[in-house]
Amino acid sequence: MQQYESDSYLTTIQTTITQQGKDEHGSFVCLKESIIYPGGGGQPADNAWIQDIPVTKIQKKDNEVRYHLKDDVPALPQQVNVKIDWDQRFDLMQQHTGQHILARVCEDLFQVRISKEQITLTDSFFEIDTKLNEAQLNAAIARSNEIIRHHKSVAILFPTEEQLAKETLFTTPPKYFAGLRLIKIDDFDIIGCGGTHVNNTAEVQAIAFTQIKEHKKGTTLHFACGNRLLQQFESNQKQLATLSQKAQVPTTALTEAFQQQQTMLKFYQQRIATYQVQALIENANEISANFVYSEIAESDVKELQQAAGKLTAIYPSALICTATKDEENLRYHLICPNENTKLPIGQLIKVSNQKFGGRGGGSALKGDGTLPYSQKEAWLHFLQD
Repeated sequence: MQQYESDSYLTTIQTTITQQGKDEHGSFVCLKESIIYPGGGGQPADNAWIQDIPVTKIQKKDNEVRYHLKDDVPALPQQVNVKIDWDQRFDLMQQHTGQHILARVCEDLFQVRISKEQITLTDSFFEIDTKLNEAQLNAAIARSNEIIRHHKSVAILFPTEEQLAKETLFTTPPKYFAGLRLIKIDDFDIIGCGGTHVNNTAEVQAIAFTQIKEHKKGTTLHFACGNRLLQQFESNQKQLATLSQKAQVPTTALTEAFQQQQTMLKFYQQRIATYQVQALIENANEISANFVYSEIAESDVKELQQAAGKLTAIYPSALICTATKDEENLRYHLICPNENTKLPIGQLIKVSNQKFGGRGGGSALKGDGTLPYSQKEAWLHFLQD
């Protein structure tokens, strides 16, 4: 048993190197005992140092754990100092214990199934197999924070069969749990887990949702605990203060100010779109019999389509093309309401794709596509023919 399995709070030890060598990942050592959590169960590995040399990779191989070192070092002394990054370890302890609490609360309150539990250095989440409404989400967070505030002890157990049979948090404890590492939160939860945890729920400090993502299989609940939650709160407050200063409104009025800006932006976007459609109509030129072409800068597909549709009223028998330069490409819309071309529009675009390296498609009467802008003149001659 490694020392992190019985005590998550150890940050330094002196131990013995049992093997030192090189493999495809570089220099490595094996240790007689270790405080370095190697990663697993949805929790990242610790940042760690051996003799002040950073550990870059931890690899479980057969019955040994290899700690790969940053530098191609000469032989180390048999006795070495091992140190972990405590700030990162404690952050992950807070997140992992918070995950146990929130997941169990969701199971108790809503009878959900938990899956895909994951903790990273910036995010923590798990999936449930249903969707929860706002009231349910609020209830889950409130209950979780109530558990945290009750200062419940968090214990590491390796129970015998006899001890397991006396455990009241199990209805029927699985026999294979005997001797397995279990994490027990006082009278609230017990579960098999190999990760690191705080000794008391109060050390989690607090928990809050950071994002809720609904999908076909259910919901992904993102959350943050403790110091990470505080850091995110402080960061968000700074951003709100900056936005408040730039918008020249108090933070409580930011939502309304943002909505007003969105309304104004939509209004001006509509004004610009109307102008661009009109510009396409005014720039239209019948460059050959029954072929009308119009091009302006910075127009989108909807505007090309709207302008072309209006041009059909002016040129009811013509093949009409509206276009704009999109970086190094010509983006276009083709329409011919009477289908009087030699080829249906969709087929015409397919042929021009092969001939000019373009992309796109359409129906018999209209379609959209792009082609290299350098091919524009040759393409226009093709359409006229």
